[in-house]
Amino acid sequence: MCKLTSTSIAADGQAVATALNSIAVELAKTNPTLAANLKTAATALVTATANWQTGTPTADIETAATAIEALLNAIPQTAAYAPFVAIAVAALDIILANIGTQSVQTGDKVANALKVTDHVETVLPPNAWRGEYKIQGFRAHFENPRAAFAQAWNKQTDKQPEFNFPKL
Repeated sequence: MCKLTSTSIAADGQAVATALNSIAVELAKTNPTLAANLKTAATALVTATANWQTGTPTADIETAATAIEALLNAIPQTAAYAPFVAIAVAALDIILANIGTQSVQTGDKVANALKVTDHVETVLPPNAWRGEYKIQGFRAHFENPRAAFAQAWNKQTDKQPEFNFPKL
């Protein structure tokens, strides 16, 4: 995984929040309360990531991201926009795993990838969406997780233009 910097984590939070707010617009059509809670949680993630400084605790980011995952877990997997929810969960998993394994990461990319995978599978709370979409590739786990997330999201927006979700 890549080492966290305050700039990169703030940009990660903003990208995920943009995606979450897009999902919330569609979700509001069937569950306005859940949609409002998702928007509030997205704002909390932006605040937590914008205020984080390299080397400081990541508890606020972890709290915001796990709250978002719980909200996303309440969205039916039959929703027409389900692929976007799956992509958002995968992006959050990468962020949470990268944050959660920073202290044990080394220069060995394979070992780091195994630590991140183990973290997702054993530490993060269960989520029905987990594994529904995998953000693949070297970029996703080592160089630029946000770019890999944006690429996956943007590809899906091309497949489902009826939602008018912004590209990331």
